[in-house]
Amino acid sequence: MPALAARGVEIAWSERGEGRPILLIHETAAAGAIWEPLATALSESARAISYDRRGWGGSSAPDGYRRTTVEEQSEDAAALIESAAEAPAVVAGAGLGAVIALDLVLRRADLASAGLLIEPPLLQLLPVATESLSDDRRRLEAVVGSADDLVELYLSGGLPALGPGVSRLPEVMAAAARRRPASLLAELGIAAGWRMPLPRLAGAERETLIVTSESTPPILRDAAAALAGRLASATAREVRSGTELPHVGAAAELGGLVRELSP
Repeated sequence: MPALAARGVEIAWSERGEGRPILLIHETAAAGAIWEPLATALSESARAISYDRRGWGGSSAPDGYRRTTVEEQSEDAAALIESAAEAPAVVAGAGLGAVIALDLVLRRADLASAGLLIEPPLLQLLPVATESLSDDRRRLEAVVGSADDLVELYLSGGLPALGPGVSRLPEVMAAAARRRPASLLAELGIAAGWRMPLPRLAGAERETLIVTSESTPPILRDAAAALAGRLASATAREVRSGTELPHVGAAAELGGLVRELSP
């Protein structure tokens, strides 16, 4: 994989196909390889660019990596678009990656031609989620042990608000995440803590698809619906992915949706 030096880290990335650039941004506890099914589906008509976010896969993390922000993550993505895409890209993200993609759509519309947001965990749009987030924080505080114990709590689905639906993560990704506890802990809760620019949601100009599936947890389904009601030029769609993550189990259907997005 080529690497891009950006903002003090090395970002590993890969590409497949030619044509319209589509940047694929993965969720917490995963890596760019999780997009392989969708990249394959897109490669006949587009240039699918996937990458390992800082601290994951083949990308590095700063010394003493303890914390990150949505904005820091989206600036990494922006640097990759500017360096590798050579044109505004469709930005597609899942989980935290969807929040990063949304931040790009809102703040860097010069680089983002459209957005595909898969299960964005924007629980701050749901007043009822406050109690669930508080319960998760108490569960974290109750863990007595190493960072590995916190990672296991997350990957096991024991944090239903901070890690909704994570049990659907392919085992190969979960196994890799166990080897990167600092990266997981650095990202924990940053989506819920993002200062969402509500006025920009109402004024967003880029076409955006917000995607859920039949396996999407109710809290994420409600958050997606709330976002669709606030984000201008947004459309909500549901795909059929069985019990898998939408971008793993419904790659062909998602590929069709991406191709429908405005250039």
